[in-house]
Amino acid sequence: MIGLFAEKGMTQWGLPQILMVCVPATLTGVVAAAIVSMFVGKDLKDDPEYQARLAAGQIPAPQADTSRTPLKPGARLSAFIFLAGVALVVLFGFFPSLRQLPGAKSPLAMPIVIEILMMSVAAIMLLVTKVAVDEVPKTATLRAGVVAVIGIFGLAWLGDSFIAANKDVIVPAIGDWAKVAPWTFAFGLFLASVLLYSQAATTRALMPLGIALGIPPQFLIAMFPSVNGYFFIPTYGSLIAAINFDLSGTTKIGKYVLNHSFMIPGLVATSVAVFTGLAIARVIF
Repeated sequence: MIGLFAEKGMTQWGLPQILMVCVPATLTGVVAAAIVSMFVGKDLKDDPEYQARLAAGQIPAPQADTSRTPLKPGARLSAFIFLAGVALVVLFGFFPSLRQLPGAKSPLAMPIVIEILMMSVAAIMLLVTKVAVDEVPKTATLRAGVVAVIGIFGLAWLGDSFIAANKDVIVPAIGDWAKVAPWTFAFGLFLASVLLYSQAATTRALMPLGIALGIPPQFLIAMFPSVNGYFFIPTYGSLIAAINFDLSGTTKIGKYVLNHSFMIPGLVATSVAVFTGLAIARVIF
């Protein structure tokens, strides 16, 4: 957003203005989604899927804090090592100069940096904590992760390939829609993010169009949370991973695909964030 405003000579709209609108708006959206989620679905004691898995011994029964098995040696240390790896990812993301290799014309791409860092973190964990390597593949976490990776390679790449091939048709269509009714630009951003699977790609593709249509910058900033619509179709990597990591079976894709566990919280969070952002933008600016 900052770069797009700068390209158009709108340097008065910077990070402070974006944060003034987006931070309270998105926080309000997340809180609203959390409250709504408390009333969605059944409690575990009444959930037939969870009870069936519990009876079959597929998942361990809940235990009181006092009766839980103590953490294995090195568990706490491994968590700190992982957090250090996450901090390094953030650091490399904020400072591209740290990713500049000698003689290279451009910094190393962040996906490659993340892969290098996380693989290094995993190796350090194994060396420092002296965990039994042959036990790692037997853990439920690894099995769920492998299934998620397969799902990501299949579903997400398939969807991304389709959208990439038809991007020249989809983006102009959304632009024509916004020209007729500028207030619907937020819906265009949401729809584009559903199809493009990327906040950055959606912002880069459509925000210049919003500026060209004459939509005030403060309202474009308020609409910014609507680029998070990739939860709508449950093929995004993090959604698939979350479904597989939830051993209780309560996080799932429904019979009709779109009636999945992320739909209601996602729609509530996005819509509340956008409406709150528009209200804040109108009051402040």
